[in-house]
Parts: sequence; C-alpha cells; structure tokens
Amino acid sequence: MPRRFVREYILGISIRIENQNHDEVERVVDDVEGSFARICQSAPETSMRRGILPWLDTMLNPYQLGVLVRELESLPGDQTTAAVSRVIDAAERAIRLRGYLYFIGD
Repeated sequence: MPRRFVREYILGISIRIENQNHDEVERVVDDVEGSFARICQSAPETSMRRGILPWLDTMLNPYQLGVLVRELESLPGDQTTAAVSRVIDAAERAIRLRGYLYFIGD
C-alpha cells in the first residue's frame, strides 16, 4: 500500500476593521505563511487569540481587543511578524473608533 503524505495547511484570515455601526473602515490580511493564524492556534486555552479560528468568523469588541493587543505585544520577538504588527495596529484603530475587529476565516 502506498504511503500518503498529508501537508499541513493553515488557512489565511482576513480582518475587517469596523466602526460602532459595523461599517467596514479598512481590511487587513494575514501573510502568506499564515503566521497570525498559527499563533492563534498555538495559544494557551485561556488566551483571547485561541478563540480566533482560521475556519470560522470571530468578532471582538473594544474590551476584548485590549486583551488581544496585550497578548500580542507580549509575544516573543520571533513570533512578532509583520502580520501580527498589522493586527495590533488594526485592533488599536478599532479601539479608537469604539468599533470591532471581524476576523473572517476561510
């Protein structure tokens, strides 16, 4: 019987910055490697980012975004990719708007 090799595939996450009325203000995306999705999947069970799944949609409010920003800012330097920095910037913008981040999984 031939061997079958399964390649791990991480789906990308698209992120909408929304204002209080849920109007889209801007959109950012994960990188090609899915680095933001990977740090979400590898996060501890009690982490805010653990609830962001690459195959489901997730919305975070300003309070939750504050927790997420603190978590992302405390990551080790080798995990702080450009995609993670974009998510931090997007979260801070949504907080200033008293809005939301809407994570759209594939």
